[in-house]
Amino acid sequence: MIMAEAKPSSTPGPYGRRNVQISNTAEEGELCIYTGHSLGRFSSHSMRFDSHQACTRCVAAAREGRMSLDIETLLKKNRIKALKFWSQVEIGAPDECWMWGGCINNRTQQPQFAWRRPGITSSTQHHPQRVAMWFSWGDLGYTAVKTTCGEKYCCNPFHLIPQNIGVFVDQDSYIESFELACQIHSLKQAVGEYVLEQAMKEEQRLDETEDIEARAAMLLNPDSIFGERFEAVMTDMLKGQHISQTEPDEPGLYRAPTDNEEEEEGEY
Repeated sequence: MIMAEAKPSSTPGPYGRRNVQISNTAEEGELCIYTGHSLGRFSSHSMRFDSHQACTRCVAAAREGRMSLDIETLLKKNRIKALKFWSQVEIGAPDECWMWGGCINNRTQQPQFAWRRPGITSSTQHHPQRVAMWFSWGDLGYTAVKTTCGEKYCCNPFHLIPQNIGVFVDQDSYIESFELACQIHSLKQAVGEYVLEQAMKEEQRLDETEDIEARAAMLLNPDSIFGERFEAVMTDMLKGQHISQTEPDEPGLYRAPTDNEEEEEGEY
């Protein structure tokens, strides 16, 4: 049987069109990650260019050269995501490369950051430079981004230039900007507090793990006193922490559901 020759898809994915010039038409789309960019006070949608799903207000700001590292300008639900991202970046001076210290894809050896953005793209993994663009230049969808330093691990927004939307870039004014210097300082402080908070949560989790494992040893030990085992089981059932809620692949008992988001692979 003769098989027909395979042909490339005639409908390229979103990142296949990232180097195409942005369109002049917009449509109602996913809510922008920045505050005040919704269609109305109670709307959950923003206007986006239909070619790249870039927020029209963010594009207008980028074309005027307005860049921001202020976490407070993001929607509350996106601030933790931003802190998680920047905590994996070595934030330095404006003229230095901010190297990515997070996940590297084992197969492609490309840096990646896990983020599900329904309505923007089906990919669950994004190149850190694109994410850095979203958190500095604006929610520009899958617009291409290039670096002035040529370093693929650099996430310094001062080295990133969104492509094909007419962004005005004046490197000297950005580096000398007192406002941006204050924003970098505030960002470092917020990231430091976030890292400390996460470390305290991890320490608390480890402490709870010891208690859980000691409790598990008592429950599973046939030589333990029946009354103590019965009381422990009833207490756990009332708290919703019965042994039936355990995860068999994890050590100890009563583990919370595992987020496998970072284990998935996707396009950049």
